[in-house]
Amino acid sequence: MACFADRRRPDCKACLHGRIGVSGCPPRPRAEKTWRKEPNSVDEFKKSFKLLCPGPVNVWPEIASALTEYEFCHREEEFSALFESVQRNALAVAGIREPDKYTALLVTGSGTAGNESVLNSVVDTDDVVVVMANGEFGERLGAISKTYNPKTEVIEHAWGELYDLERFEARLAQGDVKLVAMVHHETSTGFLNPVEDVGAICHKYGVRLFLDAVSSFSADRLDLEASHVTFMTTSSGKALASYPGVALLIGVRAAFEALSEHPARNHYLDLRRYYAFSEKYQQTPNTPAVPLILSLNRALELALREGREERLARLEAYANHVRKRCAERGLETLNPLRKLSNAVTSVRIPSGVAFEDIRLGLRAEGFVIYGGKGPFQNEIFQVATFGNIDLDIIDEFFDALDRVLDAAVTDLRALAGQ
Repeated sequence: MACFADRRRPDCKACLHGRIGVSGCPPRPRAEKTWRKEPNSVDEFKKSFKLLCPGPVNVWPEIASALTEYEFCHREEEFSALFESVQRNALAVAGIREPDKYTALLVTGSGTAGNESVLNSVVDTDDVVVVMANGEFGERLGAISKTYNPKTEVIEHAWGELYDLERFEARLAQGDVKLVAMVHHETSTGFLNPVEDVGAICHKYGVRLFLDAVSSFSADRLDLEASHVTFMTTSSGKALASYPGVALLIGVRAAFEALSEHPARNHYLDLRRYYAFSEKYQQTPNTPAVPLILSLNRALELALREGREERLARLEAYANHVRKRCAERGLETLNPLRKLSNAVTSVRIPSGVAFEDIRLGLRAEGFVIYGGKGPFQNEIFQVATFGNIDLDIIDEFFDALDRVLDAAVTDLRALAGQ
């Protein structure tokens, strides 16, 4: 099938520039037609979609089977053995060279729950927290921190803008900042933020660094030790390719031990309790999602079996393949000169085409994607490249995208009277 870019007609009356896909083409009205009969029950959804969204993801059968392989109590030795296995495997997947100096904790909840557990536990109410924000999830870190820490300062940037490191260092040089929080992969744009540079500045001024690596851990290159990261969070349902619902935290053991210096400001998400139970019992203080932790451990085992460098190379190849297929169709990616994540590619929506039509059309073809948010709402859609996918699935996706965009252009021409 000819690609979408090849099907643009130079005589399109609906476009000020004479062709579909160039700025100036009027937005297309919402389609009335139904792309696909919606399921009447959850059962009809079973295995019906290929998830190319930034989580949840399609999981490998080995990870799925781990959900039901075992049934045991979270206060018995079987769970303690599982807990220790997750800790050991998580540090190995992270590439920690001195594992005795680090530990891992588990919080039943989303990655945001993990983030909130850090931001309410590792500083006092009167401490100054600086948050770097250049997208949705940096802004969310700022909002969470302000809930607990009134002296939170958010260094705001436009979405997708590079960090102003001179401004950042000047703020830390004042000497009163206790914690810096940042996002590694800002999923709302698909860009990677410079954790190495931020970490070096934090280290220079003796400030702890908290890194949200929710969607980058196991997808993008990350050296926690070299980047001077004190606390890191990620999620089971992103690049680790398990089911969502477990937040995984990795941090410097000495920093966890120092949590007793801070008063509790949240009960369920109090990391002091999580660390104490981990050290004493190899358990969690509350009932955890045991089946999800079983699946997470299996996902970590698969990551180790594949190899750290091998996984990074595979996901980089997937991301590059997506960007190549976009270029072949004349589809622009969001700021291709930026350092992009292997996890997500943000693609500009051709002028005159509505995101909802792309979304519904791809659903009819069996694919799920996400659209842009904030300033990129209705401007981009995102293609994720982690989970149980391969190059063949990516090619199938682009074949489907061709059909969807061709249909959208055909409808637009009809509206223009051609």
